[in-house]
Amino acid sequence: MKGLSFILAASFLLLTSSCNMAYDYEDLQLDHNVKQVVFFSDETDYYHEAPYYDAIIELKKDFPEEIDNMMVLSADKANKYYEMFQVEKCPAILVFYRDEVVVKVNGSVSKEQIIQPMAEVLAHDLNTQIH
Repeated sequence: MKGLSFILAASFLLLTSSCNMAYDYEDLQLDHNVKQVVFFSDETDYYHEAPYYDAIIELKKDFPEEIDNMMVLSADKANKYYEMFQVEKCPAILVFYRDEVVVKVNGSVSKEQIIQPMAEVLAHDLNTQIH
């Protein structure tokens, strides 16, 4: 009988945690058919985020629509999305498309280390890429 109770409790926890993940996606109101840029920002740590700000300014020149539609998750809201987007901590920037992270830059990096992979993904039609 204890085994059955344990299985029911474990199943309940598994189902509710799965529902929470789906809710988080819905909570963000992501359009899964467009490349969504997501920036994890900790406004209190400008020093480490400066290359990200510089990269965003540069990327906006070539990808104005994508950057205008960028979603910014501040540190106080970001924690609940770290696992969903496979991010360890702020700062981080990524492109989310069709329910997957297609490129991600995380941590202390240079402006060029952010721009190169982001621009590559934003410039290409991901529908024709073979994984």
